[in-house]
Amino acid sequence: MDRLEALVAIAHLRLRLVMIERNPQLLEGITMQIKRPIELAGLKSRLQRAKQTEARIAFTGERFDAALDAIDEAHDAAKAHVGELEHYGRELRDMVEGMVGSSNGGPNDGASSSSASGDGGQVITSEPETGA
Repeated sequence: MDRLEALVAIAHLRLRLVMIERNPQLLEGITMQIKRPIELAGLKSRLQRAKQTEARIAFTGERFDAALDAIDEAHDAAKAHVGELEHYGRELRDMVEGMVGSSNGGPNDGASSSSASGDGGQVITSEPETGA
């Protein structure tokens, strides 16, 4: 666009402005529609979807918190139970060690005794002995 065309375009715009200032009723018959950009066209549905997503996330968060609370309760119960099992295990170990450690005259753990004689006690066989 050269300078002459620019001056004509500016003069044309000034003329329109002067006409509208002198005759405002000219604007009353004109209906102006402002077109929305395409990015805003689906904004309402996007906002609705975001609200629904927030609600689902909140519900999932509540379920997550409830599951963590249940895990914490189960862990506390398991810690108490482990303490009881440890106590029971110590008692059982002490009882078994007391039974194994006490000497009843026989060898311990399958070891041969130095005081073992030829009469090692009763031997059980599949055939009954006859007193002949």
